[in-house]
Amino acid sequence: MRHKAAALLVITALALPLMALAAMVGHQEWLRSHVTVLTVAVRGVDPRDLLRGHYLTAGFEWNWESPPEADGGIVAGALCVIEIDAVQRARVRFVPYSTVDRGTLGSCRLVIPGGLWGKDAFVPATIHTTNGSIKLFVPEVRAGELERLIRARPGALTVDLAVRADGHVSIQALRIDGRVLGR
Repeated sequence: MRHKAAALLVITALALPLMALAAMVGHQEWLRSHVTVLTVAVRGVDPRDLLRGHYLTAGFEWNWESPPEADGGIVAGALCVIEIDAVQRARVRFVPYSTVDRGTLGSCRLVIPGGLWGKDAFVPATIHTTNGSIKLFVPEVRAGELERLIRARPGALTVDLAVRADGHVSIQALRIDGRVLGR
């Protein structure tokens, strides 16, 4: 009887962490399955130095309802997605945190926390930046082609952003003229 109780305690002690891990993974998968995908064009940030190793230095080209009112510094706030068209391109406006109220964000389909760098370089809070630009990994064999493309045809290079309901954003795919790079 004593051995059965000890075995039951050991099984319970091993099962609880596994159940907690499974619950956390399940929660993350549920969040990942309930995302809105936005297609956002990217632009080259520094025309003299677009490529650094395997990374293309770019910025998001948002479809602004009206240009943000910024003084050129870094302004914390949120991107309010007003509407999303048939090809998942979003019409947006920037809302500084200093002016946020329930009415301002209540009209938004999605709210993406982040910061405005300069006059129109919004970067979501969950995407790393130090200067308002992002680094996109590109295959070495396509790097030269992508550098020429981003210079010659603005808007031809886009990213799919997966936006969760809580505003967490991650880059899902890189596209050239609507086709996923690498497929």
